[in-house]
Amino acid sequence: MLETLDPRRLPIHGGDATHLTVTLSFEALKTGLGTATLDNGVPGDGCNRISASEARRLACNAELIPAVLGKYSEVLDVGRASRLFTKAQRRALLLRDTTCRAEGCSIPGTWAEAHHLVPWSHGGETNVDNAVLLCSRHHHRAHDAAYDMTRLTNGDYRFARRT
Repeated sequence: MLETLDPRRLPIHGGDATHLTVTLSFEALKTGLGTATLDNGVPGDGCNRISASEARRLACNAELIPAVLGKYSEVLDVGRASRLFTKAQRRALLLRDTTCRAEGCSIPGTWAEAHHLVPWSHGGETNVDNAVLLCSRHHHRAHDAAYDMTRLTNGDYRFARRT
């Protein structure tokens, strides 16, 4: 659901758009290993666990707010939700990329997702120079530690399984 709904079209509650907080350790954020907890802030609602790499991938397209915890579960940082690409940036990406930029992929750019080349969680900026359009399949691979993502001279990206 997080990947298909436009967060700007979700209902407003108490003056703030609906958000989901993802809690994960600093080590899990850096490495993409381990698990993260999804919490919508409703008492007694229960929490769901996802992999840290899945949390990092979801953060590309959803209004997720990361809450990074230290070794003893102390809150080190509560992120901000301003990492999403704007409509104007997505239009510029569509003009530049036109399709998914994975080698040999012809999925239209209008169906693709904007991916930070340098992750936002590692200081990557949300701008066109730090972005590429990838279809859902290749976007999953970009966040999968089992794959290497290499930029080719023509600007496309090749995904190869690590050995």
